[in-house]
Amino acid sequence: MIELVGLAIGAATVACLVALVATRRRRRMAAHPSPTFVFADLVGYTTLTEELGDEAAATIAREFRRTMCALSRAHGASQVKSMGDGVMIWAPDPGAAVALAGQTVSEVGRRPDLLPVRVGVHTGPAVMSGCDWYGGAVNLAARLAAEADPNQALVSAATRSAAGTTLEQSLGPRRELVLRGIARPVAAWRLA
Repeated sequence: MIELVGLAIGAATVACLVALVATRRRRRMAAHPSPTFVFADLVGYTTLTEELGDEAAATIAREFRRTMCALSRAHGASQVKSMGDGVMIWAPDPGAAVALAGQTVSEVGRRPDLLPVRVGVHTGPAVMSGCDWYGGAVNLAARLAAEADPNQALVSAATRSAAGTTLEQSLGPRRELVLRGIARPVAAWRLA
């Protein structure tokens, strides 16, 4: 009986700690009304799942998620969620978000135990609900990731402008992209 009570108290303590961390995270995120969103997506994941099976694909997705979570923390960002072979990351600093995108391409995209990666980065206002984000800025970051070539990151004009002189990495030439669901062409730069 004592063991069951101890387990119940332990579970309640863990639940309280998880709720506390989530509350702090929401407060931190809410303090930045115009954050930068980074989407990263593994290229070829569906084909890999067909070829190697669900277990092998799940192992790769877990390692990708773990790696991206660590990289996000190293750049002062937070992983909002993972969607199988992709992740959505929130960053308060656009320069740090671009550095995260560059490191994702240079390190994650070239690892033999993972797959090539596509990354999209966009800065703008969005709506936070719970621990998730919604809105045009989120959609645009996701569309940029979908448009990127394997092992490439695309950075929006808003992020380029917001990063200003803190942009540590060079950008390729400006491109005008027509993105699915976006009414007007979007200016973007390839992270060099």
